[in-house]
Amino acid sequence: MKVGIMDSGAGGLTILNAIHKKHPFLNLVYLADDAFAPYGSKTIDELQDRLVKVGKFFEREKVDAIVVACNTATVAAIDVLRASTQLPVVGVEPAVKPAFRLSKQRKVAVLATPVTAQSARLNQLIELWKSDSVVFVMSSSTLAFDIDAWPETEEKIKLTIEQLCEKMRSEKVDTLVLACTHYPLVKPVFEQALGKECEIIEPSEGVTAQLMRRLAESYPDQVGGLFAETHQVSGNIELCNTMSSQNHPRLVTWVEDKEAITLQKTVAI
Repeated sequence: MKVGIMDSGAGGLTILNAIHKKHPFLNLVYLADDAFAPYGSKTIDELQDRLVKVGKFFEREKVDAIVVACNTATVAAIDVLRASTQLPVVGVEPAVKPAFRLSKQRKVAVLATPVTAQSARLNQLIELWKSDSVVFVMSSSTLAFDIDAWPETEEKIKLTIEQLCEKMRSEKVDTLVLACTHYPLVKPVFEQALGKECEIIEPSEGVTAQLMRRLAESYPDQVGGLFAETHQVSGNIELCNTMSSQNHPRLVTWVEDKEAITLQKTVAI
């Protein structure tokens, strides 16, 4: 079976790595929409139009499901994508529920892009699960874009994270939700800035589990057969981006199982 995974850049590779590690028999097609990045600076209408086009691309690739591995695209446009395709579509939401359950001091920070931070969906999730917790919703308009430009931007990223974490330390935050799939790529930088006392939560395991639930619902016979043959089957990873072949090495950098990469290509959407 083939699954399409998309993000504005490299961030969704955190989701791809989790899916490939848990279910290596799946073939994965990853799309980094570099030509339209950063998503966090786009309007809702622009994102909705773009995601419909991304859906058409994955249909041409003959995938069996689409993972929107981008918080911004999920909150802004996933409903429009679902209405435009018959394929199962899985999104990624900020993992606030487990964060509120884990927090001992009841002080939780949620770090997102501006679009996600201001979204009705994020605020609904917070209101639903926060109970007596104090919540700090924080955003960065540059961090995700800078992560896509790693390693040239490493020092700038570290400075941005230190400035964000200084606020969290002063408020004695003990749990941080990384509400952009780019951010876990530099999780060690957050860990160094916040120390062992702060739990850092990201959504890759939850998205992987939801993907398998949707595949099992939509293709029960195929999924059952794959599980029965996992000792014989090994899937591959295809990397696509919408800007330039020069961006391929950046994507490869973040893929954990580099030997599984069988194709790198630039596509027009």
